[in-house]
Amino acid sequence: MAAKTSRVVQCYHCRHRFEVGQSAESTNCPGCNQRVIVGDIVVKALMPTARVQTCGRVVVKKKGRINAELVEAHDGLEMLGGLTASVLCGGLVVIGPGAKWNGDCQAHSLEIKPGAKIEGGVFEVPADSLGLNDLPGRPVVRK
Repeated sequence: MAAKTSRVVQCYHCRHRFEVGQSAESTNCPGCNQRVIVGDIVVKALMPTARVQTCGRVVVKKKGRINAELVEAHDGLEMLGGLTASVLCGGLVVIGPGAKWNGDCQAHSLEIKPGAKIEGGVFEVPADSLGLNDLPGRPVVRK
């Protein structure tokens, strides 16, 4: 079986869908010409910023912390450190043991491990939080 050489992503600026190489980290959206991160973002230290957005995953390591208005991760979010933000996620959000969470979360699915500290926020688990379910290669979600 031949390895896939591309995948379809959805721009988080204009929601245009397009193909990127399987190993691409970033590109310009052909719909709006804005820069789009398509690879994973790994946070190992304090990251104060307005937005953290990717078509991939966001991983916050134990010593990592995100202070932002918005975190948007199309393929999932793994939280082992700290987060103060509103989160939109098209995949699984895992809040690990020892993690500190403060903010709203809208995600495809959610797992909170024992020892995680939820300091505030509203959690929603809609069937398709970002409208990504019909992208090729995404798992089928039953409503």
